Amino acid sequence: MTTQSPVKTAQSQRSYKRQVKNIVIHRPMQREFSFMLIALFMVASAAIAWIIHQTIRDAAFGGGLQFGKINPFQILSAVSYQVIIRVTIVLIATLLIIGGYGIAFLHRVAGPVYRFRQTLLKMNRGETVHEIKLREGDFFHEMAHDINVMIRRSRAGYEKLTEVKTGLNDLIRSSPSDDIRGKAQHLKELTDSISQV
Repeated sequence: MTTQSPVKTAQSQRSYKRQVKNIVIHRPMQREFSFMLIALFMVASAAIAWIIHQTIRDAAFGGGLQFGKINPFQILSAVSYQVIIRVTIVLIATLLIIGGYGIAFLHRVAGPVYRFRQTLLKMNRGETVHEIKLREGDFFHEMAHDINVMIRRSRAGYEKLTEVKTGLNDLIRSSPSDDIRGKAQHLKELTDSISQV
């Protein structure tokens, strides 16, 4: 009799471990988010480069700074101060834009996930659920479609089960044979247990 080592058993049980090929799981969502972040960082980098260039140019050609009897240390100090202030403003603006975009983007993800969870919780409690409707810009429309198919099948199954129960009740009431009534009662108990699951 061969026994597997604990390491192999643990590895075989961890099939959920991330792999490089599984990093991209929802291409449209991840592609849009990645491209938007890259574009924002490129715009911020271009703005920072332009600010540094303009600040040094202004200092060299007498824009806001003067070259009369001012020593070079004062010029460099003024330039570095202006560069720091301007670059900080650009970075703060970029962070605010990324934060706003991130909130709006995640709302398009979190909204559908919240609706899916609420619908599944209602189904588990046996409550009547309506089909899921997502906004046009939301992600996971294909998953909403799949859940809606499951809701329709569940509703159809419940209707058929109710019909079977009604038929069994009629059979129990109208059957002259105790044997048939007993079998019908057993089947009714089974259908009742199915509807309670």
